[in-house]
Amino acid sequence: MAEYDAIIIGGGINGLTCAAYLGKAGLKTLLLEARGQCGTHCDTTEPGIPGFLHNLHATWMITAMSPAMLDLGLEKFGLEWRATEFAFGKTFDDATNTLIGLNPYDTVEHWRKISEQDTALLEKGLDFILPRIEDLADVLHTWLFTAPDIQKEKAMGSIFDEFLKSTGIEKSFDEIIRMDSFETLDLFYESEKIKTTFQALQWLAGFPPNQPKIGALGAILGNLMGTMFPVHQCKGGSHGLTHALVKAAVHHGVKILPCCPVKQILIENGSAKGVVLADEAIYPRETVAAKKIISNLSLVPTFINLVGENHIPPDLIKKIRNFKYDIQNLFVVNHALNGQPRFKSADFDDGIQKTFMGYFGGNTSASMRGIMESIESRRIHDEIIVNWFIPTLADPTQAPPGCHVVNTWLDVPPDPKYWRNRTLDGFMSWDTLKYELADEIDRAWEMYAPGFKSLVKDRIIYSPLDQYRNNPSAILGSWNGGSMIPEQFYEKRPVPGVLAGGGSRTFIRDLYLSNSIHLAGNTVLTSGYIAASEVAEDLGARTQEWWQNKAFTWYLENALNVPINLGVKEVAS
Repeated sequence: MAEYDAIIIGGGINGLTCAAYLGKAGLKTLLLEARGQCGTHCDTTEPGIPGFLHNLHATWMITAMSPAMLDLGLEKFGLEWRATEFAFGKTFDDATNTLIGLNPYDTVEHWRKISEQDTALLEKGLDFILPRIEDLADVLHTWLFTAPDIQKEKAMGSIFDEFLKSTGIEKSFDEIIRMDSFETLDLFYESEKIKTTFQALQWLAGFPPNQPKIGALGAILGNLMGTMFPVHQCKGGSHGLTHALVKAAVHHGVKILPCCPVKQILIENGSAKGVVLADEAIYPRETVAAKKIISNLSLVPTFINLVGENHIPPDLIKKIRNFKYDIQNLFVVNHALNGQPRFKSADFDDGIQKTFMGYFGGNTSASMRGIMESIESRRIHDEIIVNWFIPTLADPTQAPPGCHVVNTWLDVPPDPKYWRNRTLDGFMSWDTLKYELADEIDRAWEMYAPGFKSLVKDRIIYSPLDQYRNNPSAILGSWNGGSMIPEQFYEKRPVPGVLAGGGSRTFIRDLYLSNSIHLAGNTVLTSGYIAASEVAEDLGARTQEWWQNKAFTWYLENALNVPINLGVKEVAS
C-alpha cells in the first residue's frame, strides 16, 4: 500500500472524528477497523425481535455541543436529533420525581414542587449564566477541546468564581475544586432529591461524585450545563452518529478498511513509522507506512500489545500496566415493550412521562455514595440504583408503532467478588450471573413503574464481559477509555509520562492517541478533535477557515429546531 499522511487504528467515534477532520484538511488518511463495521461503542442493532432497535452502549448523545457539528457539517451527512420536553428525570420510591427541562424555566417551575430555596438558587444561577452564555461557551470550549493545561483550568475557575458569588456560595473555585460532589452539592442545595439528581447525572456523564476534584467539577458543570442541556437521541439510534462520521470521512477522501485489525505499530529510532496488519486481516501481514499514527485503542492495548515493551521506558511500563479500567463499567438490560411504562411518580408531575432519560434508586446522598463504595470494594450493590432510557419517546423509529425500547444501565464492578451473601468468580462470572441480576432490575422497574413486566416482549442482556468481547480495547468493558479518577484526570490523563507536548502526542514521536485522553471516549468527540488538531498542526494543515467553530455554537443556534416528544402520544391520567 502507498504511504499515508496519517493512519488511524480503530473506527470508534473518536477515531472517525479524527479521520474526518484530517481528510477534510487535505491529508491522505487511512482508517483501519478490526470489526466488519465502525462504531463499536456507538452501535444500534436488532439482536432480538426485528424492528426493535437497541443501543447496546452509547444512548445519551451530547454531540450537539461539539464543534464537529459545524466543522464537519454532520447534518448534511444525515445526522438528525430528537429529544423530549424534559432531558432528565429522577423518580423516587415515595412517588415523587425531579425533572430537568430542555427549557431551564420548565426546570424552575418543576423545582417549586421540591424546594423553594433550591428554586431561588437556580433562578439566581440563570440570571448570571444566560446573559453570559457565549462567554461561558468559549471558556468551556477551551477546557474541553484543547490540550489540558492547569492555566486553562484557572481561567475557567475565574468565571466559576463569579458564578459562585452571584448565587451566594461563600467558597472560591480553588476551595471547591478540592472537594467531591457530595460536599459541593451540600453548599448549593437543601433538597436531597435535587442533590441526588445531580449526582446521578454526574455519574452518568463520567464524573464520579465520590472522587475529589472530579466530583466537584462535575457538580459545577452540572449546574451550569443545566441551563443548556444538549442531550438528545439520534434519529434511528445512536449508530446515526457513526454513520454520519463515516460518510463525512469518506466524502473527504478517507480510506476506511474494515476487517483489518492491527498486529503491530512499527517503531524505528524512537519514531512511529507504520503498522503491520494481523494475520486475520483482509490484507494479512500487510505493512502500511505513514507520517503519523493515531491509535483509537485504549492505553494498554496500544502500548503493551501494539508498540511493545521494548520501546517503552521501564518506569513507564509499570504505570501503563497499572492504568485503571474498573470504575464506570456497565451492566445493560435492553427491553422491547409493547407500550410505554407509566411511572408511579407521574401523579406528582406527569413530565416524567415526557422524559427519555432518567434514574431511579439512590434516594439520598448516602445511598448514592454507597453504590460507589460497593463498586470500589468489588461488590455488586444490594439496592438496584440505575440509569434508564426510553429512546422511543424522542425517536419512535426505534420500535414498531405503539411499542417502545428501554435501556437500563446498572453500574457494577467489572470483576465482582461479592453479591449479597455470595462470593463470585470475578470477570468471568458474568455469563452465569447476568440473568439473575437482570431479573432484579426487572423487579425494580416494577416497583417504580407498576405493570412494566406485563409490557415486556423481549430482553437483551449486555454485561461488561459481553462488552469486552465485542471490543477488546475496552478492558473490563470500560466505556470511557479508562477510569476517571484523580490520578488519571485532565493533565494527568492517561498517566503522567505518556503524553508529551500536547493532549494526544505521545513520548514516541509521530504516535498519537485519540482514546484514553482528555476528556474521555464519549459522544462530545473531544479526544478525536484534540488528536486531529495536533496531527494537522504538526503536518502544517491546521489553517483552514472552516476549522474555527466553537463548542455549543450549533446547539445555541439550533436547539429550538430539534423535534421533541415525537414518541409521546399522550400522558395517561
